[in-house]
Amino acid sequence: MNLIKTLLFSGLVAFSSSQVMAATLKIATVVPNGSSWMNEMKAAAKEVKEKTDGRVKIKYYPGGVMGSDKTVLRKMRSGQLHGGAVSSGSLSQIYNGVQLYSLPFTFNNLDEVHHVRKTFDPIIAKGLSDNGFELLGLTEGGFAYLMSNKAITKVSDIQGQKVWIPEGDLIGNEIFTVAGISPIASPVSNVYTGLQTGLLDTVTINPTGAIALQWHTKIQHLSDEPLLLIMGMLVVDQKAFKKIKADDQAIVKAAVSDAFKRLDSINAQGDISARDALQKNGVIFDKPSGEELRNVAKKALENLDKLDVFPADIYKDILKSLEDFRNSTQKTDAL
Repeated sequence: MNLIKTLLFSGLVAFSSSQVMAATLKIATVVPNGSSWMNEMKAAAKEVKEKTDGRVKIKYYPGGVMGSDKTVLRKMRSGQLHGGAVSSGSLSQIYNGVQLYSLPFTFNNLDEVHHVRKTFDPIIAKGLSDNGFELLGLTEGGFAYLMSNKAITKVSDIQGQKVWIPEGDLIGNEIFTVAGISPIASPVSNVYTGLQTGLLDTVTINPTGAIALQWHTKIQHLSDEPLLLIMGMLVVDQKAFKKIKADDQAIVKAAVSDAFKRLDSINAQGDISARDALQKNGVIFDKPSGEELRNVAKKALENLDKLDVFPADIYKDILKSLEDFRNSTQKTDAL
């Protein structure tokens, strides 16, 4: 009888210990400390710790201390990290659907983005899940513009420029190749030095990012036609995430998702303020020939479709959804 009691007690102790065992998700990003992104992600981490009674903690490695997005993903595969807050493009080799929102000239405004995301966010999340990644947060980083040390109002103005694209950016590479130039791929961390030394003179970035990274101090012109939408994602390794019990997984998902929704609003307002700040800082806003740039983008997308860089069938569904939304909006405005 005493032996049975001992075994039962041991079993209860073992069960109890497994329930309160703490898990720490190690997540890295190039996003700098003190930024609105990090502030919101830290708020989510605090909420997770409180609501799980310390069973789940999130430890961040900000400011690129763990390397570029590409390096972070490699460290996730080796188990050194559990997750990363990265640009959508860096995940394109894992699931090409992450590129859908960032294809050139897809959206005219954020209302269109919000309409599409209701239907297509879950599709992107499933695509990542099918490839071993759990999507915890997805946020709009704002529309990106061509910024340069000279006015870019037509395609020929780009030719001869030293244009930066992020590592692994197949879409950006194809757009500029069609425009007649060979872009320079490098990590975000190298761009400021490149602009400073003249190795680079043209970038594609949103206004907030240009100021946060101090790139705006090295450029004089902004081509005032939104080229594409920047998206940021927080993903974790699915195997590591599933080691957390289901109730705690739900808490993590809700906290991070809410933080990224707040970021959507913060980023949108931040870009408005950043545009004003760029103009006050002497950056000249030039109006390009939008039709010419759109023709280049259209040709680039045709080439990329053949290479299966993005899921063309889903993109067609997005365009159809946008067409219906625009027609509905026009009818409402006409009333």
